[in-house]
Amino acid sequence: MARLPKVHVVASKRELRALAAPARQEIVDALEHAGAASVSELAAILARPADALYYHLRVLTRAGLVVETAEQMPGGKRRARFRMVAERLHLDYGASRRANLKPLLDFAGGMLRLGLRDFRAAALDPKVAVSGPRRELWAARTVLWMSAADVAKTNRIIEGFREMSRRRRRGRLFAVTVLLVPLRRGRPRPR
Repeated sequence: MARLPKVHVVASKRELRALAAPARQEIVDALEHAGAASVSELAAILARPADALYYHLRVLTRAGLVVETAEQMPGGKRRARFRMVAERLHLDYGASRRANLKPLLDFAGGMLRLGLRDFRAAALDPKVAVSGPRRELWAARTVLWMSAADVAKTNRIIEGFREMSRRRRRGRLFAVTVLLVPLRRGRPRPR
């Protein structure tokens, strides 16, 4: 099989709409880490029934974010496998904001709903460390003044999470949901 492109830029309304559903974001995350996978493999990774994934895979395939391939099985049977169109997806925020603002906001909302669901499950799990140096559960909001250099440093940190996410099956699986937004509240800036 040919090597996948490194990055696919997500900018169209159709792609953003496809990614607005938390279930589809989970499928994309799973495929990014697993590579090609059958529906039954995805169901095992996501702990969901296989029949609940077909619709979402069809939407992702029609949007051009996922590709369906076939695998030859013993006995001549063929099994559908799904893979990403590239090693990772990159959202073009500029193009999306100009032409597709509502789907962009829906996309962010889906991520936040997924993050809240993950947080709720972890908060209810007595095995999750909630204090100490190896704390695993955080919900934090910090408002701070940032220079352009601080914003650039923050972007490098966030990109560092993406780099860590490329590691395959080392350690324990975590979800990191991050928002970086400038606040416009009419406060005077310090001199």
